[in-house]
Amino acid sequence: MVEVKWYGINSLEFRYSGGSFMIDPYVSRDREKLIAPEEQEKYLADCKPDFVLMTHSHWDHLPDMLYLFEKTDTVLYASKTACNIMRALGVGEKNLHELVYGEKLTFPGLTVTCLESRHMGTMPEDNFYEEVPFDKDFTKRESWKCGEVFAFKLEMDDLVILNGGSANMHIPSMKGISCDYLIYGISRWKEGFPQLLTENLSFKRLIGVHHDEFTRPLSEFSLRDDMIRLKEAIAELPAMELPVLQWVELTKI
Repeated sequence: MVEVKWYGINSLEFRYSGGSFMIDPYVSRDREKLIAPEEQEKYLADCKPDFVLMTHSHWDHLPDMLYLFEKTDTVLYASKTACNIMRALGVGEKNLHELVYGEKLTFPGLTVTCLESRHMGTMPEDNFYEEVPFDKDFTKRESWKCGEVFAFKLEMDDLVILNGGSANMHIPSMKGISCDYLIYGISRWKEGFPQLLTENLSFKRLIGVHHDEFTRPLSEFSLRDDMIRLKEAIAELPAMELPVLQWVELTKI
């Protein structure tokens, strides 16, 4: 049995026969502060993931990892840029694993394939941290550079799930992938994105994520119109949205 809980954006928690893990666990969602301790305590206090996967290191994906490191001894599997940000903020090497494209991670009952992906839009040339950036002010959004972008193919309990955190992909790495559930960021998707999905991937059900108003706290959760537009663009799209902050058994939807 595979269960998933959505915390908005691409923040996901999974439970399966072998344990639990999270992807992009960000819940602070504050208009001014990148880290909101009261929101972290409200939504992450009971989370004890065996490990965490990170699609990229923008401010709306990575910062709340610091809270999880304080509360648990979990391990972050993420890009070199994401790991360098964590190092700059005092996280030790035993809790960090730098991913490389194409890497396969094996856990009890779970295989994760770490695929090269892309962020939507044009990224600046200095989009990476090749070294630990000790001089950066990480209270500013622009300091949380995107870095290398990953998508994750998850194979567990007879299900295949593909997760991507942004409305784009790296076609050579992902073309031809077949999955039961495509849990994918559709935020502000642009012309051509529907074709990227339908021409390169095969999926039984699309679950849209990262299309909520994510500068508002979860107590004020609301969706934008990205899924409505996507259903208009793709005839008979097998798509759905997860209820926020509720466990859902994937095999029952």
